[in-house]
Amino acid sequence: MKKYIVQITTILLLACLSMSGMAQDNRTLDTKVADVLAQMPTKNLTHRDKAMNDIFLMGSQGYQKLAAQLVPLGTGDDTAVRFALNSFSRYASQFGKCEERAFAEENLLKALNTVNDVEVKTYLLNQLNLVAGEKTVEQVKSYLTDEQLAEPAAQTILSTEDPKTAEVFLAAFPKTEGNTQMTIVRALGQLKCKRAVPMITPLVSSDSEPMQKTALAALANIGSPDSYKTLLSAASAVDFNYDATNAAKAFLTYTKRLGEQNELELMEKACKAIFKANSASDHLHNYSTALRIYANNLGYEATPLLLDAVDSPDKAFRYSALNIAENLGGVADTRKWIAKAETSNAEVKAEIIDMLGRRGCEQANDFVLASLNSANEVVRTEAITALSKLQGSDAIATLTAHLAEGKDIEATTKVLNTLLDKDHLYLIAQNLDQSAGKTKAAFINLIGAKAGSQYFDEILAVTSSSNADEKSAAFATLKQVSSYENADALLKLLLSVSEPSEITETQLALISAVDGITEEQKASGKVLSTLEQTNKKARLFPILPTIGGETALETVTEYFNSSSGEQKQAAFTALTNWQDYTASKPLFEICKSGNTTFSQPAFNSFVRMVASANLPDDQKLLQYRKVMEYASSADDQKNVIAAIGRLRTFLSLLYLEQYLEEEALTATTSRAIMNIAMPNSEGEGGLTGDIVRRILGKAEQALSGEDSAYDKINIQNYLKAVPKDKGYVSMFNGKNLDGWQGMLLDGNPIKIARLSDTERAKEQEAANIKMLENWSVKDGMIIFNGHGANLVSKKKYKDFDMIVDWRISKKGDSGIYLRGAPQVQVWDTSRVEVGAQVGSGGLYNNNPDNVRDPLLVADNPIDEWNTFCITMVGENVTVYLNGELVVDNVKMDNYWDRSIPIFSEGT
Repeated sequence: MKKYIVQITTILLLACLSMSGMAQDNRTLDTKVADVLAQMPTKNLTHRDKAMNDIFLMGSQGYQKLAAQLVPLGTGDDTAVRFALNSFSRYASQFGKCEERAFAEENLLKALNTVNDVEVKTYLLNQLNLVAGEKTVEQVKSYLTDEQLAEPAAQTILSTEDPKTAEVFLAAFPKTEGNTQMTIVRALGQLKCKRAVPMITPLVSSDSEPMQKTALAALANIGSPDSYKTLLSAASAVDFNYDATNAAKAFLTYTKRLGEQNELELMEKACKAIFKANSASDHLHNYSTALRIYANNLGYEATPLLLDAVDSPDKAFRYSALNIAENLGGVADTRKWIAKAETSNAEVKAEIIDMLGRRGCEQANDFVLASLNSANEVVRTEAITALSKLQGSDAIATLTAHLAEGKDIEATTKVLNTLLDKDHLYLIAQNLDQSAGKTKAAFINLIGAKAGSQYFDEILAVTSSSNADEKSAAFATLKQVSSYENADALLKLLLSVSEPSEITETQLALISAVDGITEEQKASGKVLSTLEQTNKKARLFPILPTIGGETALETVTEYFNSSSGEQKQAAFTALTNWQDYTASKPLFEICKSGNTTFSQPAFNSFVRMVASANLPDDQKLLQYRKVMEYASSADDQKNVIAAIGRLRTFLSLLYLEQYLEEEALTATTSRAIMNIAMPNSEGEGGLTGDIVRRILGKAEQALSGEDSAYDKINIQNYLKAVPKDKGYVSMFNGKNLDGWQGMLLDGNPIKIARLSDTERAKEQEAANIKMLENWSVKDGMIIFNGHGANLVSKKKYKDFDMIVDWRISKKGDSGIYLRGAPQVQVWDTSRVEVGAQVGSGGLYNNNPDNVRDPLLVADNPIDEWNTFCITMVGENVTVYLNGELVVDNVKMDNYWDRSIPIFSEGT
């Protein structure tokens, strides 16, 4: 049997099956704690939940061992410990985790009692915020008088959201001063504790501005009527200006709280005090806030104030008042606003119309309609929008008539675009014959925006208009209204126009018309037929990428190869715009050609096409490797390297290692290697093993410059945390056949086992000599000349994952033995006489009643590289060819003795 196979790299990973999930857990508590910490940070939510359950199952003693590893910041690295404890607190705070919550609270409190460092105590208090209950309040309240711990303790107690905790703060208040007392005051304010008002009020007169600010804010939040004079006095003292005590804001907050507590009389009094003190232009923001509070609580009683507010010259203040008015009052209020608008200047009238539109009161319809005829454009524009909000689709006829008069074209078109649907397009279309110029163009644009294909003929007719606006709109609209039944008319138009913009628009219309029409993929299709008949072929090439299919691709490729000038360029552009991966083949041929004009853009297009193709990553890598040979510059190489960096496969990592040595490519390659080897932004993925650590380490060393510091740290941290498994191991050193030997007795393990040691040594010596006649190493590849016996590994393997790249020549026939048994098939799929059309990768020597053929044909063309990923566990084999599953966990028969299972190990 003639065999031609070239093998570049063989990588083998031994898979050791673990039964730990079925074994009793005999780890020590220290080991369990260490194992939990080794998992931090967790990769995803599932991983997190498992790790958190491990902490829970360790019990109190395990949790305390974990917490005992906390150290003050700057004295050691306890990042993993803090991450674990915080994750558990968050986990335990979830709904339904009652046992875990109680466990977390109890153990955090226990840990809190055993540490002395303030920073560590603060950390534990912060964790308690997530799980705190009554036990926490009782134990933590003693810290409220501690100057260093009062703030985190207060936050922890407040996190229980229990109003009864106010008693704790009231009790602590007399025992505190300074910053600690401010913490207590803030807490009492947050709890809205009215009993605290007599205690807090004197602090408003404190010599400390921070204390004044804290006291005023607390009193405002509590909202006691007893605080009215105190808070108003403080705000008035600073003329309602911003100051360090925030007195003005405190009074506004207080006013809002009065309304929330239904203290309406006092709230109204407070609002009027604000109105009186804040009428100046630089205080209108306070006035506006008070207006909203007033309206929220007293409803339509605020309307007179709002009507007065729109007399202000301050536009922002007017907008604020109108925003309040939008949701206030009923029909009677609408009448008042209409009356106000009629006596206001155009700017204010327009603003009121806008509000009435948003308000949606039908009472405003007649007024808004009348405003369409205003002499002021701003008023008309707002009326157009308001009418659409008041009447919805019922406004279409009115606005269409408004547009037909040539008024407010831009504004009316914009609003009609939001209202129109296909059912109302007749209102637009019936105006085409009666309109002209920009107005007609607007109607055409509206038909296009709603894909009014029923009006194609009307739009097509306008393409011959003498009016530039009409003609431009018609051409631009063609692509939105064209369907396949219009293809003949569009082809005729395309071959008749001469302006570049008109050619482009007609091409776009044709693209829209033929998109998805399978009939057009035949040589008899309208576009391809016309292409053969016209001398303006370049105009039709842009349509072919959308048509797609083998015939169109062959046609455009042929014209590229046989044409020159504009026609050749148009054909090339079509290839680069092809909508699927099939055009990669002619593009690659152009890359290989070395054509000075087209090779470079063909290279870039090929890389882009592979990147966007729906291909497995293994296949993409093979394509990138193939085209890399034709990179004409460092930028080309960087383009490919960056694309490979998005594949995240082991072979991608292995391939990129070589480019770390090239100075111009080092930075790009290092970052590509990072992308492949390290976990993604969600912490998922990440490659492991000695080879990965070696390559990633080289990438880290190669990085330089300020921008790389963060990347270097990330790599270092990953290399520290990554499991120390051996990972994939190369069976081929890339230089010679060390580790390999010739096959004995056709590879039959049964016959070989019968040989004595002496006989086996003699046979092996002869086989090794014969091996060198047929097998060789060149340029990092193992090469077979097609004659002689097979090559086998010296080492024997049991269960494994194997990755192998191979390339075969015309009429070739070969395969890969697994544990000494033939074979995962490799052959030229054109050899139908031997059944090779089924593709490579199948278990060729399986019994006829077993699965032997691959699931699909995934071979690359002859003389191109292919990638096998072969997994063997027990008797079962799974094979991926170029990223496609071709053998799915199929039992492999023992070719040498079909009555027994395949051998448990072999070469």
